[in-house]
Amino acid sequence: MILKLRAGAMTSAEASFLSWQFGFEDDDDRFLPALWRAIDQAWLSDLQRMVAIDQGLGHLSRLAAPGAFPDEVGVFLRFKSDDGERYWLDMLKRAGIADRRQRCVMPSVERRRARSGATRIRS
Repeated sequence: MILKLRAGAMTSAEASFLSWQFGFEDDDDRFLPALWRAIDQAWLSDLQRMVAIDQGLGHLSRLAAPGAFPDEVGVFLRFKSDDGERYWLDMLKRAGIADRRQRCVMPSVERRRARSGATRIRS
């Protein structure tokens, strides 16, 4: 699936986040999915730490430090916030793409398997 985003209507971090959410293709920059996975892991780590000892460890704070990736962390935190649904729909609208939850979309792993001719093993 090739995403065509109206990149002028959004920040580069938002465009990168939407691409990550919709699945990357072989031609995409390998750094970006790794960055978003790192931010996701930092989010999960902070949540587990807060539950375990009722104190934040600050993985996300370090990722958003000057010289790191504060815009990307900010986008992720807005997406994970209580207002995340509205933010997600706003990003989709500004990007000019439809909400994929409204229709049945084959997951990116299945699309890649279909393109490569691999068959799915059923249990």
